[in-house]
Amino acid sequence: MMPMTEMAEIARILIQSAASSFGLLSKSLPPVVLGLMLAELIVVLNAAERIAFVAKPITRFSHLSDAAGASFMMAFFSAASANSMLAGYYNDRVIETKELFVASLVNSFPATTMHWRSLLPVLIPLLGFTGLVYFGLLMLVGLLKTGFVMVAGRLLLEGKSGGPATVAIGERRGEDASLYLRPDKSPNRPPLKEALAISVRAAKPKVMKVAKMTTAMMFLVSVLIEVGAFDLLTIHMSGIRNYLPLPAAGLSIIAAQFTGYVAAYTVAGGLLAAGELSGKEVVVTLMIGNVITSIAWAFRWLIPSHAGIFGPRIGTELVVFSTGLRDVIMLLVAFGVMAFW
Repeated sequence: MMPMTEMAEIARILIQSAASSFGLLSKSLPPVVLGLMLAELIVVLNAAERIAFVAKPITRFSHLSDAAGASFMMAFFSAASANSMLAGYYNDRVIETKELFVASLVNSFPATTMHWRSLLPVLIPLLGFTGLVYFGLLMLVGLLKTGFVMVAGRLLLEGKSGGPATVAIGERRGEDASLYLRPDKSPNRPPLKEALAISVRAAKPKVMKVAKMTTAMMFLVSVLIEVGAFDLLTIHMSGIRNYLPLPAAGLSIIAAQFTGYVAAYTVAGGLLAAGELSGKEVVVTLMIGNVITSIAWAFRWLIPSHAGIFGPRIGTELVVFSTGLRDVIMLLVAFGVMAFW
């Protein structure tokens, strides 16, 4: 029989994990639900082309449909909602697997640009001009990544001849297809109230599926955090920094990055003000530390959230492709700064 102390510890871990996962879900699920509903509403109203007109140069060059363009615009407001829209279109066979991957990777750039809301208010006071340079390089990495993916999309995807490569939502459910968008017919849009009701009905089973998957993944990750799995991963990963051309003082910045970006910028600001590190050394250290900590971040947050939206296999593959490509470009830019600054 299991000792009472062990049972009490297991109970504590489960209760704390449940509380932690609930906190994460309260933040992550609402934009996911919003994205799934918006995806359905856009199809019902045949509004993808009107919403995506700003992204036309990107979608046209990348051979992406207007449905993907609509999710690109949503990514400026919520990455989770944009991913949910793509997942909804993919599950409804509006977009194919290759387009899903290209569109999801392209959507990472709007999400990157919106980081200014949380980064700049911390970076500028703590690091001054050096912080501004670092932020600009992060934007450059995101731009280069998006450009690479756009070229890949142009090579891998067939060009779109017109509007979104879509399948009528009514046709998918055995309803009267004349109410909805068809490739060979002009759309007959229902009133907004009716369209909202249709969207809610269509999104409900997807919301339930995503909620169940996301809840399970978040709870599993919370348990792993409680038992110290990620702390162990952090310890092993931190050894990588010893093989990189970084100043000794910079190691404390990378150690702080495992805690969070505010802690890292605070440490970097102190070292910069004390003259222990130059602006160049701070920027390079932060960029390389960004790469080192990205693996822990992917396991801790990105894979669970993407697996909940896209499913375990596709969600994990998307995170691996996106994080891997970003890390390679980040290292190249960091070494470029070391060589030419």
